[in-house]
Formats: sequence, structure tokens, C-alpha cells
Amino acid sequence: MSGFESRRPAGIDRRPEPLGGEGRFGVVIRPPVYRLNDGTFVCSRLQGVDRKSVATLPGQVEVVIEDNFVGVVATSLQAAREATRRLCLEWLPLDVAENGTQQGRALRVESSHQSENPAEADATRGRYLTRRYGWPSRMRWSDEPGWVVADHGRDRLDIWAPTTTPALLERDLKSLTGLAGEAIELHDVASGSGIGRLCGDDAAADAALLSRAVGRPVAVWLDASYARDVEALGQAQRIVVSVELNAQGGIERYRNRQELVGCDTPVVALWLSGVLETRRHDDDVAAGEPASPTFSPYVFRDQRLAAPREARGSHDDGRALEWQHGFARESFLDEVARESGQDPVALRLRHLDDLRGVDLIKSVTRRAGWSWPTKASEEGSTADVRRGRGFAYAQLPDRHGRVDEGVRSAWVVDIDVNRVTGDVRLTRLVVGQDSGPLVDTAQLQEALQRRVLGVARPLLAKEPGFDEWGEKGGDNDDSSSTQQSRRELVAEARNIVREPRPTSMESSDGEQISALSPLDETDLSPGVAVIANALFDATGVRFRQPPFTASRVRQALQGEGGTNGSEAATEQRLPRWRWWAGAAMATAGAAAMLWPWKSPIAPVARPAANLYSAETIERGRLVAEAGDCAVCHTAEGGIDNAGGRAFDTPFGMLYSTNITPDEATGIGNWSYAAFERAMRHGISRDGRHLYPAFPYTAFAKISDADMQSLYAYLMAQPAVSAQPPANELSFPFNVRALLAGWNALYHDASPFQPDPSQSDLYNRGAYLAEGLGHCSACHSPRNALGAEQGGERYLAGALVEGWEAPPLNTLSRSPIPWSEESLYQYLRGGESELHGVASGPMAPVVAGLGELPESDVRAIAHYVAAQMNAPASDADDVRVEAQQLVARAATSPAGLEAGERLFDGACASCHVDTGLPSFTQAKVSLALNTNLYSERPDNVIQSILGGVHATSVPGIGEMPGFADSFSDSQVTTLVEYLRARFAPGEPAWSGITERVSQIRKDDNKTHG
Repeated sequence: MSGFESRRPAGIDRRPEPLGGEGRFGVVIRPPVYRLNDGTFVCSRLQGVDRKSVATLPGQVEVVIEDNFVGVVATSLQAAREATRRLCLEWLPLDVAENGTQQGRALRVESSHQSENPAEADATRGRYLTRRYGWPSRMRWSDEPGWVVADHGRDRLDIWAPTTTPALLERDLKSLTGLAGEAIELHDVASGSGIGRLCGDDAAADAALLSRAVGRPVAVWLDASYARDVEALGQAQRIVVSVELNAQGGIERYRNRQELVGCDTPVVALWLSGVLETRRHDDDVAAGEPASPTFSPYVFRDQRLAAPREARGSHDDGRALEWQHGFARESFLDEVARESGQDPVALRLRHLDDLRGVDLIKSVTRRAGWSWPTKASEEGSTADVRRGRGFAYAQLPDRHGRVDEGVRSAWVVDIDVNRVTGDVRLTRLVVGQDSGPLVDTAQLQEALQRRVLGVARPLLAKEPGFDEWGEKGGDNDDSSSTQQSRRELVAEARNIVREPRPTSMESSDGEQISALSPLDETDLSPGVAVIANALFDATGVRFRQPPFTASRVRQALQGEGGTNGSEAATEQRLPRWRWWAGAAMATAGAAAMLWPWKSPIAPVARPAANLYSAETIERGRLVAEAGDCAVCHTAEGGIDNAGGRAFDTPFGMLYSTNITPDEATGIGNWSYAAFERAMRHGISRDGRHLYPAFPYTAFAKISDADMQSLYAYLMAQPAVSAQPPANELSFPFNVRALLAGWNALYHDASPFQPDPSQSDLYNRGAYLAEGLGHCSACHSPRNALGAEQGGERYLAGALVEGWEAPPLNTLSRSPIPWSEESLYQYLRGGESELHGVASGPMAPVVAGLGELPESDVRAIAHYVAAQMNAPASDADDVRVEAQQLVARAATSPAGLEAGERLFDGACASCHVDTGLPSFTQAKVSLALNTNLYSERPDNVIQSILGGVHATSVPGIGEMPGFADSFSDSQVTTLVEYLRARFAPGEPAWSGITERVSQIRKDDNKTHG
């Protein structure tokens, strides 16, 4: 194991240095495989670490190792991220057979009966229904990206983390650090109760370990990368509920079985550091002590409640367990009622032997106008929005465990579900409590919209996904580690979030208003079930485990996610006849693809303007911007999307089509099915094949939700009557039917599939770059038949319409290597201080990216950086090299005086730094310009003849064209001079005069 040091079982020296000086920034490295299996944690074991692999990095970098916990701490977050990429670790593969999974524990049955499943009893007694419900260990990674800071002193720990479960976090930190509870202070506790744990708790524990190791405050960036913990920790609880129904629909037997021991899952760092195996929670009930039986407000003739014997019974556990069992019970009763054709409210009243509860339910449903069947889904629904209504009831014991004195709470909620995006919106809430403070329904609805359905969505937050769109904004939307480079933190990391939470807010007109008061657990306990029941009413899909994220809702509606959120699918062997049937269908599908004549899809009337919601249309706008629709479908000086832009291809001249909703010349009479076929398969509504200059080969990867949103957006735009010119293709390329064979050879219509071995950021970037952004359409070379080349030739650069699209892989010829941060700067703002500005066809692409959320541009930069094998940021030695290149180009080469005179007369005023203030001074030296280091002079010639006119990207400057001022020979002379002076190490270009003549000719042909 050369170069590696052995893992230190005893961990690191835990004596912190005296606190003081500036804070540090930390990044943790999780094992390749780690997961929680029914209460047993298993993970890859750390075998060794090569600290020399990060020894040469600039700045102070410290590697923290505790058992299988690995972290890197540095003076900047960029440096810490770069160190994690370079740190060489050796992990032993996870031996599933050796680690195994925890065996099932004995169940404590609250009845003398032995049968736990009513289906095992006499089958003649009635109808049986059994369902399994789950509760996740983490509801989501967090509400939004943000800093988590830990300051671990000798005998004190301060934490700033957006936790919604402070008691559980404090408990875990006590176990992790050995400190007493009074020595731990949480400063950034989220207001109100938390329905479930977030990964902010895991980030807080990570920061605490790192801070203890280095003896300084440490800041950790909490973002979607922590979603890996959500997946690894799986379920905190599984609950199986069964009933037997009599002939009248009443419940005869009721069974509720809790399958897992705990109801919450400790932070990941406790397991990785090895602490959880040796130090238990001091305030937990000792193992073996039975838990209190779960409570149910309903009365059934034969009822059994079962729980594992080793279940912990602390106060926090018990309250969380009530939430979990309440969700399972209220969801199940709703299922029973709908399966048996009963009113869900009437079924509950039938089995509720509590006058206070009965009176409350009747009062609340009367105020809500409850009726059965519900009419919500029939009122106000559109093509993409469905409405639903749900009911839930809860009764929690008071703080002393007394059931009769507990609060009764009844909820009726109306929701809107966007079938395209999966978003859920709370439209109406009626809540009643029979004791305690009065419920401010308006305040509660606002809080639920924020926490459950809005910006901070505890139950329906946008989970990381390759086709999830963020909010467009400034730095607040920036979830990248490199954000820190643009706005430095204060000297001490512990001062990042010192400011106390405000107790009041200022309205838009300056008036001081009270902030929302915290909502206790009783208020929110029925919130999960009532939304799940309303979701079923709206969509017909039953979700049996929160959270109800937009992607889960969308996938379920598309038949991809199933209807059960807690039960794993089982693999079944297909009968032989079905296998043959599948093979026959596959053969038929291949034959259909090769068939050159496709059936037309009947025209439809243009969809009504209000058919789609504003949310769907806005999502479609983002899709259109990412796909550069207007760039290709707008002629020079023409109307957006009206078509007519000319494309000079090796096979002839092509003109883009009109994609406005005009019924005669555009796509106004296209159904969604016709639109999707064109986007995925390259077949027009009338059955004609589309030429692959329209990149359907990339658009096929678009998700269904984005495809539907794009259709909605285009149909909501103004219709423009415009007929583009006829294509001018030579034979045989003007025979569209031949494209059937081309598609069979080169086109894969499969939607994008994320790579499970890559991060969410990488997969998001891949989805945007390979699909919507169709980067390879320009940046990959093509074969003789116009198909993109893959493998090593993927993103290897190509010539498009007289412009060279440079390589976006390791073949890049940039004089200064690209970094992920410089790629982001270029894509976001159109310029990079070490590479130049966006020009030519890339300028409008950058303009379109400017409309996207910053996180999406970050994702594209991350993906492209991975193809280039580029570092996260520009190291100091790279900047020194750039300065040397600029200094080397300060003097002119000998023997090129004619070119020098042309340069001094037309270029030097902007491209030579004279030391005097100038409004026209170019920001980036030509010595760093990638075009001058290319193997081809095309982009330099294009810039001289046509200039740089990136009017759509403000702030990067303009350059006039010299096509009317310089002859071909003068352009040749200038190009030769520029190459020799600013790229002196590169060989001289050949054939410059011929390329100048051809580019000028092609430009005159295109622009008439």
C-alpha cells in the first residue's frame, strides 16, 4: 500500500489548539457505500489515506480522520473542495455477507391473541385490507443552501445550524463530543416544530468533529450534496396496519405493528466516527425496557398494537412516534373508506367513542362544507392542475401523558396539484381544536404554505433531481462552494451567523409587523396525513411515505414511481410466452423505426390560453432558454420563434421552422403527442422526417415534465404568421424518407438517465448539457453522414457555420487550463479573466443561460469541468503563468512590421494596456485568448471580419468588424501577426488567405 498510511483506530489527537485567529472551512468525504439496514449501520471501511496527495496544495490544508469519518479543513471553501478531489483514500469494499443486516426483534403484542395478521385468521369472517407505511430518517437535506458553523472549545460547543429538531441534535452532539448538555448551545434553531429531521443536523455534527480536530471554528456548506445522507439513512420507521371489515363496512379487527426499534435516526457522524458503537445516549431508556403502547383515538372491537421490545421510550421519541403512527393511521382509514366506498369522515365517526372528538369533527367539516364524494377535483381543474380535498384527525396526550386532557384537532384541506411539474399548492385550510389557544387559520395556512408547500417545504420540498428547476436569483440561489470566493466571510467563521433572529419584520411600505409565532407539535401533527389524503383525492395516487416531493408526485402521475412509498418492488420472472411477446414487440418496434413513411397525427385546435397554469408556463420558459429555442428559430432581425434562420450545412442550406402557435404556418394545430414525437423522434406532425440539424437527438433526453412545460410555454406565446424559405438541399439529402435509416443507425430516443455513481450536481449538469443545452451538437465532430461522434471524440471540437466550437474535453488548447470556476464565470457572465469573452454563436447561448438559475449554470460548469478534468478553481501558480504569458506578448516579433502597423492602427488602442484610463480597453489580453492557440484560424478571422457584437450579454464590450476596411491580404497579414505575437510557441497557420476568402464568401451568402 505504497504512499498510504494506515488508518488510525484511535482517531486523532482531540486536544484543540487555543481558540483564535480566522475560522476554517470544511468538507466531509462520505464512504463509497454506507447505509442503514433496519437499525444496523454498514459502510465501507477506511484502509488508508495518502496525505501527500494534498501536501502541495496552496494554503493550509488539514485532513481529519476519525475511524471512517473523513474531512478536509482549509482556509477557503474552494481549497477544501479541491483537496477532497485530490485526496487519495483507500476503502475496503463492503462485504454484505459479513456485515449482514439486523435480524428482526421480538414484538410486544398488546393482546393475548397470537395472530398478528388478520389475513391469517378465518377468511370467511370478512374482507381484509393491509397496508405498509414508512417514515423517512430525513425528510430532506434542508430548506435551502446555507452555512453550518461549529465552534468547539475545550469545554464548550456552539453550533449555528438550521435545525428543526433541536432536542434530537443536542442529544446526538452530547454523544458525539462527550460534553454535557449545558455545554452545548444551538444558536440558529428554526422557528416552529419540525415534523421530521433534516440533514442540517448531520452537517452540524460534521462541523463539530472538524472544529474539535483543528481547534478553530469551522464552516460547512449545506447543500444538495447532503441528499446522499437522505438516501443512505432510509426509513426511520415502518408501520403495518391491517383491518377486517364486516359486511356493513365497519372495522371488526384492527392491527397496528411498528417494525423498527427507534423512531428517529441519529446523525451519520455518530456511526462513521465509531462513537455510536461504544457510547449510548445517556438519557435514553435502557435497552429492553418496553415502550408505551401506541395510542389510537378510535375504538375497534378487536384491536392489537405491537412494537419492538427494545424500542426506546424517551419523551422526544414518543412524540415523534405519535406523528408517525398518526400519519399511518389517518392515511389507512382514508384508504379503508375509499376501498369500501364510504365517506372517510363517517367511517371515523363510526369508531370514535369520544364526544369531544365527535363534536369537533362535525363542527369542522360543517364549516368546511365537506361532502362525499368530494367535488374538489371537478371544480376549476385545468389540463395540468387537479384539485383535491383531504381530512385528518388527531388526539395527542398532554405533556404529562394524559390522553383525556390532550388536544383534539380536525383538519380539512384543499390543494391544487400540477400534474406536469408535480408542485402542490395549499388553497384552503379549515382547522379546529377543542382546547388550548385559538388557532389562527390564516397564519397556519401561511406557515404550511411556506414550510410544507412553499419556499421552505418540509414535506413537499424539491428533492434533488436532474430535471428540477431552482429559483432564479442572485447569490442566494448560488449553492456552489465557489460562491465564497466572491464575497469573503468575516475573519472568524463563528461570526457568520451571530445575529439573533428578528422578532418582527418590515413590510414593503415600511410598517413593522409581527413575525409568525412558533407552531407547536400538536398544531402540525395531522399535516402529513391530511395532505396525503388530499393528494389521493386529486390524483388517485396513494403516497404511503413522506416527503411528497414534486418529483415523486410527478413520477407517480406518469406511472414511474408507483403508488407505495414504503414497500419495495419485488422482481418476478416473466412467463415464457410473455418473453416471446416482448421480443416480438421489440422487433416490431425496430421495423417501425426503419419504415420511412410515418403516419400523420391529426391536427387539433390551438389550446386555450388559460389551459396551463402560470407555474407550468414559467417552467417551460426556462426549458426554452436552456434549449436556445429562439436562437435557432429566429431569423436575423426577425420575430422570436417565427423561423427563417439560415443554416449552411455540408448538404445544403436549411431554414429553421416557425414554432409559434400559428395554426397555418406554425405549430398551433399540433397536439402534445405530435410535439413530443417531433422532439424525441424527429418526426413532424404530418409524418415527415425532420433533419437532424434540429437536434432532436439531444432533445430526446428531455424529461416528460420539461417536455410538457415547453409545449405549454410555446402554445402560450403570440402566434406569428410566417412561412420560412424552402430548404435548398442537394440530392439525395433532400429525400426525407432516407432519414429513417439514419435514425436507426445514429438516434437513441431514450430519455436521460442519471448516473448513480455521480453526484446530483453532475447529473443535473449532464441533463442540461447533453439534453436541453445540446452542447455536443456544436462541440462534437460529425461523421460523413452528419452524425455526432462519441467516445473519445465526444466534445472534441467541431466547425459550425464557419466558427470553430473548441474542444470541451482534455483536448482543449486554451493557453491557461480551464477551471470549474472560470467555466462558470464564462457561462454566467460571458467572460473569464483568464480566457476571454463569448462571441459568435456562443454569445446568444450565454444570454440564454443568464435567464436560468445560477445553480443550473453551476451544474453545467461542473459537468464540463469533469469532461476536461479541470480543477475546481484557478491556483496561484496558474495566475502567475497567465501574467507571464501577458508579459511575454508585450513586444512585437521581428519581421512582421506590416502586421504590426495594421495592429497598431486598428487594434492597439483596445488590446494594448498603455496604463492610461480607457473606456474601450479590452479586459482580457489577447495572450490569453483561446482562439489564437487553436489549430485553425477561423474564429480569429470571423472576429476581425464581423467583429464582436454580444449585445445580448451586457458588460463584455464590443469590437467593430473590418470586412469593409481590410482586404483579404490585409486580414491575412494581421492574423499572421496576431498568432506570432500572442501565441509565440504555436506554429504559424497555413492557408489563411483561402480561409479568409471562403469565410467572406459564406458570410455574404448567408446574409444576402
